[in-house]
Amino acid sequence: MDSIDKQIIEILSQNANTTTTEICSRVNLSVPAVNKRIQKLQSDGIICSFTILTDGKKIKKPITAFILLVLRYGEGVGTLMEYISKDPDVLECYAITGEYDYLMKVCAADVEALEDKLLQLKRKKGVVKSHTMLSLMEHKFQPTMLPEMTERETEND
Repeated sequence: MDSIDKQIIEILSQNANTTTTEICSRVNLSVPAVNKRIQKLQSDGIICSFTILTDGKKIKKPITAFILLVLRYGEGVGTLMEYISKDPDVLECYAITGEYDYLMKVCAADVEALEDKLLQLKRKKGVVKSHTMLSLMEHKFQPTMLPEMTERETEND
């Protein structure tokens, strides 16, 4: 991956809907060259997908919460994974180290819906403890990991 590939990734991470023509003008390459690079980044698995981001408030799901879970040793992982794969309000889930086993990011229409989600989780086999934190304000959200850029690569912008 060279500096142009890194620039393309950065441009697309800011707006996946950026036209190839606009990318071309920013990286000084032809349309076919940019298309070929994007296809290679996809085939190499560096770009996994193109997606949209929604505004939770505008789709009537303004509550964002982080839920920490402890599972009884050896129990419930399968049921938990099945549940989270089917629930569209579970936005992210990570196996983590430390006192808790999993960290989930969820959205909800209101506090009552969040409580219902918590009760569903606690009824899952193996869930022995949970801790929930409500997000008050989002200060930074960057869903894409960007490659490191050297000073010289950033000066080319």
